[in-house]
Amino acid sequence: MPYLISLAVLAAVLYAFYRYATADSRRRTEALAEEFPAAWRQILAERVAFYLSLTKKEKVRFEKQVQVFLASTRITGVQTEVDDVTRLLVAASALIPVFGFPEWEYGNLGEVLIVPDAWKLENDPDKEVKPLQGTLLGSVQNFQNQHYMRLSKASLEQGFRDGLDRQNVGIHEFAHLLDEADGVIDGLPKAALPPELLQPWAAVMQREIAAIQAGKSEINPYAATNEAEFFAVVTEYFFEKPEKLQENHPELYELLSRAFRQNPKKRFLRFATDPREWLKTLRNRRKFGRNDPCPCGSGKKYKECHLGQAQTA
Repeated sequence: MPYLISLAVLAAVLYAFYRYATADSRRRTEALAEEFPAAWRQILAERVAFYLSLTKKEKVRFEKQVQVFLASTRITGVQTEVDDVTRLLVAASALIPVFGFPEWEYGNLGEVLIVPDAWKLENDPDKEVKPLQGTLLGSVQNFQNQHYMRLSKASLEQGFRDGLDRQNVGIHEFAHLLDEADGVIDGLPKAALPPELLQPWAAVMQREIAAIQAGKSEINPYAATNEAEFFAVVTEYFFEKPEKLQENHPELYELLSRAFRQNPKKRFLRFATDPREWLKTLRNRRKFGRNDPCPCGSGKKYKECHLGQAQTA
């Protein structure tokens, strides 16, 4: 009898270990098997210009990546509500920089904490932050081999509300995680950059930082804080205002295109109406009905144009 009990205990332990070891793969499989909610698709179509700029095939891949990310990432509200809009904006922030890497997963991302608004820096030595007037809008910190991200809900929403201001705190913080994939946040994203581009990237980065410090660049001055912040800031610029980045900093744009394996300028130019401008027009309307003319200028009703695309893409 004791022998049988021992075998039963051993079997239970092994089963528990198996369930633990395969939890991530099971969550991924279950997420991929689910239908993408129509309500989620509409949120993305009405708030995320990057999503609108994708082809139908790319939209499907983006949606699947969203499902996997949300199934495997804890997103917790701290004194604020976290609804589907917030969760989808976090997922979009995470996936936009790595969309060129179809199998990418953020290792050791323990949790994303959503706080109501900016908060004050309290003797925090962590440099992986985005301060504004003595406050923080986002941060990434390590604790027991896990990364914990904190994001201002107000700033997260603003980053997607204005897709032309070159600022998106969600993309900024996830750029830090991409940078850190090689083990250190230093502005040299070795996991993304091919080895032969590391030296050219380092040279361009130092030259651009010097120009910012000399007041001869329109890049956000915060980029000159250090190399890590430079990479995060120009990543925001690259995805929000790619045409201006290419015009003003062609070598930097080329290197980022090769690092991210994406060309956002070319993607936006595929459309007669810039998705960023379209969303801006949509948001500026006090009320927008299904039968109203679509603000993209197609002449069709909204329900037959972009809303229809959002529901069927």
